[in-house]
Amino acid sequence: MIKYISSVKNPTVSKTAALKTEGTKNAFLLEGEKFIDDVAAKNIISVFSTDRSICGHYEKKGAECFEVTESVMKKLSGESSASRLIAVMKKEETPMPEKLLLLDGIQDPGNVGTMIRTAYAFGFGVICGERTANPYLPKAVRSTAGALCGAYVEKRDLDEFIPELKADGYTVFGSALEKNAVPPKKAEGKTALVIGSEGSGMTESVAKKCDGVFYIPIKNVESLNAATAAGILMYALCGK
Repeated sequence: MIKYISSVKNPTVSKTAALKTEGTKNAFLLEGEKFIDDVAAKNIISVFSTDRSICGHYEKKGAECFEVTESVMKKLSGESSASRLIAVMKKEETPMPEKLLLLDGIQDPGNVGTMIRTAYAFGFGVICGERTANPYLPKAVRSTAGALCGAYVEKRDLDEFIPELKADGYTVFGSALEKNAVPPKKAEGKTALVIGSEGSGMTESVAKKCDGVFYIPIKNVESLNAATAAGILMYALCGK
């Protein structure tokens, strides 16, 4: 049954709007018909749309559906202009893979989302350190283009987690421009790669826990965007 909501003060609207800043793996927002249509129905908890026929399409897939006014959509939307469709999503539980990307202080949610999508493409899981932006913010989710639903993503304290990884047989590599850094190469076995913040790189405590450090040989510019660097390094670690 499709429910109709016209008030921006409706409790369901307020609770859903809060996910723009408080999203978790159990409930986060995904906006836009293309992205939502591409994800599995099992990941969709509920949908909100100004178009009743769109609601009907997702009701057949088992989602709770709400037809809403333009003002309600504007409150729910993270875009400058409201979309016709917003969904509350949940992530699949997936096992931790043998290759991991560790994000140490990545502040831009768009970069976080891009790295999650790229990591998923290369078979890497993603661990977001405490200083890294919430991967369930709308901008981050949008940048994953739906990959977040299937990717392995966790939020952990890297200073505590890295020793656990090493005890479990992982080799941990950092990324930095320093004298001990070497060009990346294919990595065998359990491997973790740390990407530091856009401005200052890895924290000193995390850098000290790495088994080795990679750098990307580049010309004409001093550095690369963090998400671009992560993609190049993951590609190299896969032996591509």
